[in-house]
This record gives sequence, structure tokens and C-alpha cells, in this order.
Amino acid sequence: MAVALVKKLQNPSNLLIVSLACSDLLVGLLVLPFAIIYQLMNYFPFPEEICNFWTSCDVLLCTSSILNLCAISIDRYLVITKPFEYAVKRTPVRMGLMIAAVWLLSACISIPPLFSSWKNKFSEGHCGYPTNTEYQVYAVFVAFYLPLIIMLVLYGNIFKLARKMAKADEKQKVVHLRQEDKNLIDEQLAPNNNGGVGGARPSVQSGGTSRSGGANSAVAAKKKSSSDTKAIKTLGVIMGCFTLCWLPFFIMQLVGALYKPIHAAVNKLDVPEPMYINEHMFAIFLWLGYVNSFLNPIIYAKFNRDFRMPFKHILLCHCRSINNRLRAEQYAEQYGLTGNSRKASSAATSAGRLQRRRSSDANARRARHNLDNGAEHAM
Repeated sequence: MAVALVKKLQNPSNLLIVSLACSDLLVGLLVLPFAIIYQLMNYFPFPEEICNFWTSCDVLLCTSSILNLCAISIDRYLVITKPFEYAVKRTPVRMGLMIAAVWLLSACISIPPLFSSWKNKFSEGHCGYPTNTEYQVYAVFVAFYLPLIIMLVLYGNIFKLARKMAKADEKQKVVHLRQEDKNLIDEQLAPNNNGGVGGARPSVQSGGTSRSGGANSAVAAKKKSSSDTKAIKTLGVIMGCFTLCWLPFFIMQLVGALYKPIHAAVNKLDVPEPMYINEHMFAIFLWLGYVNSFLNPIIYAKFNRDFRMPFKHILLCHCRSINNRLRAEQYAEQYGLTGNSRKASSAATSAGRLQRRRSSDANARRARHNLDNGAEHAM
């Protein structure tokens, strides 16, 4: 909704976040109601068709949420490592292809059990995921472990690059300050017009300018370092929440899938026995994974500045003229008018009117010029 209302957010990179939001929203609408009923009643009161629909939507939407996070990590990695080359290729069509690949791969995991031997035999009052060993190993690796490995590698490289950039900025700041101090000393020791050394007024003025430049560069370097630190913290929060929420469930699923063939081979059993998993533990780990879909929008609203203010206005039902409100707040922050929002809003409105007036005048002059040229050619 924020992307649809706010023009500033309508860019190709945010299409991936929209896809993530859609998958998380659909988890809440199509998956959680059945899961809540099943959990509270400890009994599945619906027929087989509803069971198939619920389990398919569960696998499809949870997998697409995970794969969307993976696609976002790939997008961020390319933006940081290849900013100029990737900026040209970062078109809505390419983002659309990435989103289509995410949902197609998710469908390749969720749909096959409905039309193959991987499907469980339905028993009244019970509805669960397919227990076939081959399918479970295939599903957990494609839906979780492969995206997890990709995200860890990419975010690890991003973290290293951010640390390297922060150290480079610190070194550049130190070198710049030393050069400013050296220039100040040279100016103070330089002979003035009267044959003396270091004229008072010129040296003070130039020294003040030099120190001001050094202070400005120090502030800029400090802001850059703070921005890098926030980016690293954001990546840590995203990866931490994702891993904490989904890793226990998928470890349990993988161990349960591998237990049957290993146990049968060790004990030389013709019919493998499934591993016993406590129902309460299974429910806790599953709901912990569902929590990740709830946390994703909170994380992006908290740590992504472009989404934070639009979310705030939407929650406060300030959707009308939201672009003007955001423009006024940005203007106020830029020019130090945060103490008076009305003054900031009027200033931003005046600036917008002046810009539109100048554009209108330029178009009028251009039209008049074209008209005059046309008249001259006609003559």
C-alpha cells in the first residue's frame, strides 16, 4: 500500500519488497486461520480438499517469503558491489523476472505432492505435510538451506565490504585533518606583505576557514560511518530473525526425513519407522516460522527510512496528500525546520509552487520561440 501511495517508493528495487509483503500477508490470510483452528481444536474439522489447499498454500507462501528474502539479498549485493553496472540492468522487467522465478520455484515445491505418490493418505481429523523422504529432503534444501547459504555468503561479503569502506573513510578523515593542520601552520608561518611572519587577520581568517572545512569533513565522515554501522545492524537483524525463526523447524524436518532410511538400514528393517516428534515441540517450531512473516514488515518499517514515515502516516490514516506531507517533512529535516511543521509545510509548498511556476514559464518561452521560428519560416 505504501508503494502504491508514495511516488518516491515506486522504483524497481521495491518490487521485491512488495512481493515479500504479499507473501507474508497471504500467510496471515490463507494459512494462519486454519492453523489456529487446528491448534485450538487439536483436530482438523475440514474435508480432504481443504487440507490439500491449506498445506499447499502453507508450503507455497512460506517458501516464497524465504525466497523473496534471498532475492532481496542478491539485489542488495549487486547494488553494493556493482553499483554502476547493475543500475542500468535494474529495470522493472528484470525485477519482475526475479519475482516470477521466486514464485515459480515455490510452486515447484508446493504443487507436486498433490499429483504424485508423495501425497499423504488423508485421515479424518488429521492434516499434515507429506512425509515422503525424497520429497522432504528436496523441499527443505530448496526452500531453506540453499537460500540460507546464499544469504549468509552474500551478507558476509557485504559486511566485509562495509567494514573495509568504514576503515577507508577513517583513514581518509585522518589524512584530511592532518593536511588541514599542515596548511594552517604554513599559512601562519608565511611572510605577510609587511615583511613579518603570519599576518594576524589573514592567518585567523584562513585558519578559521581551514578548521571549518576540517570540521565539515569530520562531520560528513562521522555521518558516513554511522550510516555504515546502521546498515550492518540492519543486515544482522534481518539474518538473525530469519535464522532464529526458521532454522529449528527445518532442522527438525531434515532430521525426521533422514531418520527413517538411516534407522531402517542400521536395524535392517523392511518397513522404516518414522522418528517420534513431540506434537507440542513441532507446533512451537512451526509457529516460530510463522512469526517471521509477522516480523518482516516490522523490520523494514523500523530500519528502512524510506518506508518508516509512509507506514506511520498510513497507520494514522493520513493517506490523503501523503506525498505532500512526506515532502514537507523532508524539507523540514533538510533545512532545520523540524520545530515548526506548519512552517515547513508552507515552505515546501512554496518551493513546489515556485518550481512549477518556473517550469511553466520555461515551457511558455519555449512555445513562443517555436511559434516565432515557425512564423519566420512561413514568411
